[in-house]
Amino acid sequence: MWHFQKIDPFKTLSGKKYITFIGSGGKTTFIEYIAEEFIRQGKSAAVTTTTKIMAKEPYTVFEKNIQYARIHRFLRTGKTIEGGKLTGMYPSDIMALGAMYDIVLIEADGAKKKPLKFPASFEPVIPSFSEKIFILCGLDGLSRRVDETVFRWELFDEATGIKGDEPVTSSILLSLFSEKGILKDCNLSKTTVVLNKYDASGQKGAATGIAKGVIEKTGIGQVIISSLSFKVFYSVTKS
Repeated sequence: MWHFQKIDPFKTLSGKKYITFIGSGGKTTFIEYIAEEFIRQGKSAAVTTTTKIMAKEPYTVFEKNIQYARIHRFLRTGKTIEGGKLTGMYPSDIMALGAMYDIVLIEADGAKKKPLKFPASFEPVIPSFSEKIFILCGLDGLSRRVDETVFRWELFDEATGIKGDEPVTSSILLSLFSEKGILKDCNLSKTTVVLNKYDASGQKGAATGIAKGVIEKTGIGQVIISSLSFKVFYSVTKS
């Protein structure tokens, strides 16, 4: 039996400290949403990366975290700053953040602002101690060309034979969900898929079918259909 329920994903993170975000189509926005909710609850939150994130205020480099944490309940941090971006942290550094902050939100993938993503051999970089993994996909990629919407589409072509000039259909989006695709290196028992940008999708009616398809194909327990722009989230599960 299928279950559909309006939820707040923030409430699913009780007791978890290290949360990792991969994929495409709104990772940074989702991370910021979760961080804001923790701050609103009077808790502290750190946003960091194993790749690179923009050095948006408030931010600091890791060596200054201890002093910074004494007066700030929220920060973005990386190992260094290069070209306006915070660089990836080592796992031991990320764990150290957990001693200073109630929650550590880790951006572990990059997609160059494309709605969809197929990983290279060196990504994503998911810390082994992650207690929750969110995979994001942008529903606004539907109907658009593969080479316009899938980051690293050439690798996607090599793996699937799907060409760059093909329009992204529901079945093509679902084909991203493989062990070589965006499920790569994920512990599926800790993973939730977020089909984001429902409000910007040209095929809104396809969202539920894609959510069901992900669950049936992968065994992942929950898919969230979301519009982060409007802070609306619907959970899809199967019993």
